[in-house]
Amino acid sequence: MLATITLTTAYMTTDGSTMLSLPTALSALSAFETRGAWLVGGAVRDALAGDEHSSRDWDIVATDGERWARQAADALSLPLVKISSNHDVWRIVLADGQIDIWPLPDRDIEHDLSRRDFSVNAMAVPLDQLHNPFRVGEQINEIAANLIDPFGGRRDLAARRLRLVSDSAFRDDPIRMLRAVRLEAEGGWRPDGNVRAAMRRDATLIGRSAAERQWDELQRILLSVRLPWALRRLQQSRLLDNIFPELAACRGVDQRPVHRRDVYWHQLDALRWLAQLDGQLDVELEGQRGAQRPLRAVRSATLNRELQPLLKSREVAARLREWRLPLRLATLLHDIGKPGTRQTDAGGATRFFGHSELGAELAEQRLRQLRLPSRLIDQITLLITHHLRPGQVHSPGSTPTDRALHRFHLALGDAATPLCWLFLVDSLATVGADVLLPRWPDYVRHVARIVAWQPRQPRAASHLLNGREIMAATGIAPGPLVGQLRDRIDEAAAVGDVTDTQEARDLACRLVMRLTSTPSTEHQSTEHQNGSTYT
Repeated sequence: MLATITLTTAYMTTDGSTMLSLPTALSALSAFETRGAWLVGGAVRDALAGDEHSSRDWDIVATDGERWARQAADALSLPLVKISSNHDVWRIVLADGQIDIWPLPDRDIEHDLSRRDFSVNAMAVPLDQLHNPFRVGEQINEIAANLIDPFGGRRDLAARRLRLVSDSAFRDDPIRMLRAVRLEAEGGWRPDGNVRAAMRRDATLIGRSAAERQWDELQRILLSVRLPWALRRLQQSRLLDNIFPELAACRGVDQRPVHRRDVYWHQLDALRWLAQLDGQLDVELEGQRGAQRPLRAVRSATLNRELQPLLKSREVAARLREWRLPLRLATLLHDIGKPGTRQTDAGGATRFFGHSELGAELAEQRLRQLRLPSRLIDQITLLITHHLRPGQVHSPGSTPTDRALHRFHLALGDAATPLCWLFLVDSLATVGADVLLPRWPDYVRHVARIVAWQPRQPRAASHLLNGREIMAATGIAPGPLVGQLRDRIDEAAAVGDVTDTQEARDLACRLVMRLTSTPSTEHQSTEHQNGSTYT
């Protein structure tokens, strides 16, 4: 019979409900009847490897899985969700992890382990053999003494090696291929030759996995400290091509003379550079810095040194952390519109007019299929749409005007800083670090000026005149012209051309005379829309 448990540690969600933290829930569950239940998978693996804080997903198999799961959820006062239409797998969702409960009807734990993915995940320990079943990190000796390990997972664990339990493991569940990449990216587990060969053989099957499961693994890979390694594994196995066919279409698309590599490799290079540069944000990763070095250390140190003054801004650092996931995915996909817009001029040079807009459309379609949150998709497509813009706010050799910078920040908002980082890594991937290094300080100063710019008139007070006041001052009727005038007045206030309401009224009257005496046209920006003037 399960014990009644009183819980004191919980997180409050946005809707006012509470969610338990993983340590609290596991500690509470230690009072349960544990006979006929085993702890399996990642929790056992990470405990034996000394990585007990790595795994936030716990797998339990029980002879009466559904009953065990329902009583556990009731005792924790948490909902229980069935997560598989084909199997009786139950999940208790926690604030910082989850507990999955699997049935074991025949009490044959070794048969259950034979259906798992990697040998290091095919180990189990009976819960009733542990002094405190859910504090495994403190009981490595007890785990080792009672370990069920029919496939040699302990040996592979010592070598930090991923080895398949069976040759059909990926065909049985293709998401395991992405899991292999994620384990390598997050924990340094290295796939052996058979795993790598099976990934190449079965990569086309990844589409059989639910889109949500693909995204769960992908986002963890994208945020990992070993992203460059993971990116190489995704590329070599062709998993990347099968998940993002729009990216695969960029293979072999030449873009000389400006770019040194084709469109496909350019985007991968840009993401590698981004992982290198934004890795400087995390002081807590200092001990893992070696995992961030796919590029020559001296060259990278030079690039990072120039960025340090900018990164000392708390606002800049916070914005880059906030946008890390959309920025990394936008960087990977920022030029996928190029194959559909490629043109060659008489001199043999390539042009890609409109590729930013087409790329954003293609990215949105693909990301919706992967079931990404709408807000995240909006962030990614905003970055792709405007990824050329930081190089277009002024002509080469000149200083960006307040007016151009106002329009930039008005269009980008919170995305201004991450977009500038995309511009930097795009530039590095375009010509290569060796070519760009002499000009790198100029690029960083250019970005610093964009990021640091502030309107002369604080944005909160930028509407010196509202629509009604504009109509009263000018005598015009309601219509689109009122909005155009307000935008012009806001811009003039931002750059310091007007400072009070009377000057704003005078400007409105002058603008009405000018706009009504000539054919109505929108103000034409001096920014070039189809090619970077900065690189």
